[in-house]
Amino acid sequence: MIFALDSGSEIGQRTAWVLLGDARCTQLVMLNPGWKPSDSRAIQTKDVSGADVLISDGTTPTASLIGRASVAGTPLVIWPDAVESEYGPASVPVIVGANVGSALVDALLTHPASMPTSDETATVAWTEPGRPHRDGVPIAFPEPVGAAWTEERSSGRFVAYRDDEWAAATTVVEGQDGQRVVGVADNGAHLEALTLAAVGFVAAAGCFEAGIQPPLFALSEILAEARNLELDVAVWRSTP
Repeated sequence: MIFALDSGSEIGQRTAWVLLGDARCTQLVMLNPGWKPSDSRAIQTKDVSGADVLISDGTTPTASLIGRASVAGTPLVIWPDAVESEYGPASVPVIVGANVGSALVDALLTHPASMPTSDETATVAWTEPGRPHRDGVPIAFPEPVGAAWTEERSSGRFVAYRDDEWAAATTVVEGQDGQRVVGVADNGAHLEALTLAAVGFVAAAGCFEAGIQPPLFALSEILAEARNLELDVAVWRSTP
């Protein structure tokens, strides 16, 4: 697979190394001047023709990237969240929000240990950089993050803030038989990069239809790719 990468941040640089760590990456096209991985598969050019997917950490404005991807007929995967209606229709798949809070945490719900049944409730939670809460809803994350106070972002979705390098995502499924928790924890920039790369692999495989969309239409594939990229998933259960 040939990957084109728009990168200007630590997340972008880590994404480059995650992609190059997989043997399916035959070439990595670095679109931005400056840093380039010391790997023979990495080249520096603005030409995205021939790429199986264009991946961005948000360095270049989204509208510009959509135009370049559309001309090349290449799927586009973008790390930041975006309001889909702001950009109108797209002739290629454009996946926005390829990050932990909008992709990975929901993908964890497709793990065999966490898929909820009709009589169970599911809660998802993840971390973001910021000053930690001193109260709120306590939710357990894998170590070294551990239990943390969270705030409810929307129904059943909670966020905890971290002021260090660690990040995590977790799902909590509860029912009459007890509680099941599936979660991940790692360096924050690496976890975001791994998620971005996983969505990139899924897009390169043709799993998304044309149009601007969130990653929600291929969650099981995203989790499978994340685990292929050596994401460690922790699972634990408790009974009533």
